[in-house]
Amino acid sequence: MKTEFFIARRILKSEDKKSKLSKPIVLISLASIVLGVAIMLVTVSVITGFQDGIRNKVIGFGSHIQITKDGLNKSMESAPILIKQDFIPEIKALSEVKTVQAFGYKPAILQSFRDSVSFELASGDTNRSSTDIKGVLFKGVDENYDWDFFKNKLIAGRLISFENENNEILISEDIARLMGYQVNDHCDAFFIRDNSGPKKQKFQIVGIYNSGFEEFDKKLIFTQINHIQTLNNWGVQSFITLADTCINNQFVLKGITTGGSKNYKYHWGMGYYDSPYFLIPPGKGSVQLISSDFEQLSLGRDREPLSLPDTSHALFNLSENCHCNDSTLAQTEFISSNLIRTPFGDLTIENGNGTHHYYSGGFEVILNNWDDLDKMDDIIYEEIPYDLKTTPITEMHRDIFAWLDLLDMNIAIIIVLILVVSLINMITSLLVLILEKTNMIGILKAVGGSNKSIRYIFIYHALFLLIRGLFWGNVLGLGLLAIQHFTGFIQLDATVYSLDTVPVSFNLLHILYINSLTVIICFIVLILPSYLVSKINPIKAIRFD
Repeated sequence: MKTEFFIARRILKSEDKKSKLSKPIVLISLASIVLGVAIMLVTVSVITGFQDGIRNKVIGFGSHIQITKDGLNKSMESAPILIKQDFIPEIKALSEVKTVQAFGYKPAILQSFRDSVSFELASGDTNRSSTDIKGVLFKGVDENYDWDFFKNKLIAGRLISFENENNEILISEDIARLMGYQVNDHCDAFFIRDNSGPKKQKFQIVGIYNSGFEEFDKKLIFTQINHIQTLNNWGVQSFITLADTCINNQFVLKGITTGGSKNYKYHWGMGYYDSPYFLIPPGKGSVQLISSDFEQLSLGRDREPLSLPDTSHALFNLSENCHCNDSTLAQTEFISSNLIRTPFGDLTIENGNGTHHYYSGGFEVILNNWDDLDKMDDIIYEEIPYDLKTTPITEMHRDIFAWLDLLDMNIAIIIVLILVVSLINMITSLLVLILEKTNMIGILKAVGGSNKSIRYIFIYHALFLLIRGLFWGNVLGLGLLAIQHFTGFIQLDATVYSLDTVPVSFNLLHILYINSLTVIICFIVLILPSYLVSKINPIKAIRFD
């Protein structure tokens, strides 16, 4: 054992209990280290826990990365993307990726069946709202959607089912309270469609959730993606009917297409043309209609369709002497959308099912680890086609994540202030100890002790004090955090903080960083006052009282 280390331990163990000068100051220094370390641990743990809590809620309503059509579309209705993409299996195979899920958005207006709604405020007062309409945002998801975030957020009912196509929706408690909805109620939603006026659709409420994040709770409703696909006119759907006119005394089939860009072309077996008409020849036969939408300024007939084409079929069995005129058209019966009966025979029609179910508004990529966000954003961007783009969650909600980033500055300021206070107390303690041990310093110098050796005695003494303070500071800080983590005894107002309890995050690296930073900075700073030893004259020191 080194002599300096031995003497420092002896000083620590056998300090004069009658000393009225050093003992209180040493205790104050020890207390400052204990409280400083505990406060730093609690501060870092609570702020990082708060950041993680808010971040997880934002990601829970969306994803880490979104893949959408590239462009300047600022509405919530992104341009459609084919669900079947070659890059999806490649992205799912990445170890950093948890899941990839299709989604779609559609704004709507909800209508309440009640003239007014009465609800109780947090203060206990009763408030009555006469609002019977509310703007919301429908999010369509499929059976692959990751519901882990919402499983413990449900307060009534259940999640929507994907066993078959249905009109089930999941709404928030805020919307339910404002509109007077309960589980199993039906509600009317009005959707604005391009050039076709509002469309009314009825849904059934099967579940109510409460995430505590008002920004999302007040507007977001979940449903099956097939509703969004249809309402957004993604893809096209083709129909065949009998035209109300005759051409060259022949009956005429008319193709009808909906969805897409509205600029349709029709393929009756001889390529795409603008005309939707087909002359029915006498006799028995069939015809196939393929239709799709094209660019509005499309030139020529060799351009590729914008959407996947849809196909309809018609079977006809008309007598050879059929003759189309106003009289025979008047005798024609439209039995159903699939059967038309003329005086000369029947037409059987099989309309297309539409291609809207092949499209989504984009893909959400959920990662296993938040720290991989920037790296995976670059990797995924390289995997997708040129006409698609990736958008990380930090760009989709810049204001939220800018606010969370500001909290890092708070951590830095608090740590700096606490370290300054602890250092001042440590330096004061060391200077007082040097002053008190002046006689000992003189004796050690008289027997041949070097300034360096004597400095190490006091630095070791300070480090012993520092290590003791770190130990009890960690016990106090981690103990308080553990109590909060397991009991949640400190509550928060979720309407203000978006969290109902003070969050804590146990991160081993953060704990090691705080302890290492404290030791390193204190050690470096304590070297400076230890040089005071070299200024002490041994003769005067021995006589010092």
